[in-house]
Amino acid sequence: MDRIEKFLRKLDPERFAKVRAVQLAIERNDLAGLDVKPYKGQSGMFRCRTGDIRILFVRATTGENIIVDIDFRGNIYKKH
Repeated sequence: MDRIEKFLRKLDPERFAKVRAVQLAIERNDLAGLDVKPYKGQSGMFRCRTGDIRILFVRATTGENIIVDIDFRGNIYKKH
């Protein structure tokens, strides 16, 4: 089990539903209405904020978005 899946399993159902919806929107490249900004210090990486949870992703050369990590704000910036 990867760390993203493990993190999502620990969330309460309401928070899980919100994060999962944002995750799927990012994977579909439907970024309208999302709080997406470039991730400072990492070229080509972006972060999406949903409450106190951050989703880091990169845009592949094929135009699709690849989720790198999902974690709480305080933890994710320490890892990347």
